[in-house]
Amino acid sequence: MPHARRVVGIALTVLRALCKASARAGKRLYQMYLKPLDMFEEIRAAPDASGAALLLVAAFTAQTLTAAALFSGVAIRSARGETSLFANFISNIAAYVSIRGATLFVFWFILFIIFWFIMYALGSRVEGFVVFSATGYILSSQLATFLAILLIYVAAANRLPSMVLVSEPGVYPQYVALTAHLYRIDSLSSDVPARLLLDAIGYFGTVWNIVLTALMFKVVGDLSWKRTIIGSAAATAASWFLASIFRLAGML
Repeated sequence: MPHARRVVGIALTVLRALCKASARAGKRLYQMYLKPLDMFEEIRAAPDASGAALLLVAAFTAQTLTAAALFSGVAIRSARGETSLFANFISNIAAYVSIRGATLFVFWFILFIIFWFIMYALGSRVEGFVVFSATGYILSSQLATFLAILLIYVAAANRLPSMVLVSEPGVYPQYVALTAHLYRIDSLSSDVPARLLLDAIGYFGTVWNIVLTALMFKVVGDLSWKRTIIGSAAATAASWFLASIFRLAGML
């Protein structure tokens, strides 16, 4: 009986912590787009990692669902027969989620080290956990972008018929996925400017990420505007370079 009460007590504690983190994540999501200065000021005063982690998980979930929508209704025909890309994706979902999910949090940690080093080099003496928290929220700012892209892909998957792509020997699977992506977007564009929408969403996500990075250096790092511009430019370049390496490795 005491053991059961202990288990229930632990479960309730975890549940309360999760509810608290979820409420904080919701608040940060609102601030991220409408009151970013307030968000960074609060992070500087009371940093946290749980809210950022939850938002990152939500963004990763949206990204995974987008990949599933891309492969839905798409088959590839080769010398070995016809294979459903969606069924193949689902059969490998555990490996996909574990590898890419772990990579995302590794990317967060590496980016935090880079941002903190740049801030320190520019004269900021902010605590590491504050930078770690702020970096996580900057990464999770792509959640709105991923959700918007997901809606477009779901619309394409639902409105367009299934397709069978013929694979040539030696063609990488990524090219097949790209072909499916381009075909669906171009087909959907006859009714909806899907390609234009995707470009606009991508540009917004990039610009807003740069804005948040600059505000982090200014508010969290407590730097002058001159050093903020230098630091955020260096941090943005480093993050893009790091992301390109991870993408080339197929891990992001």
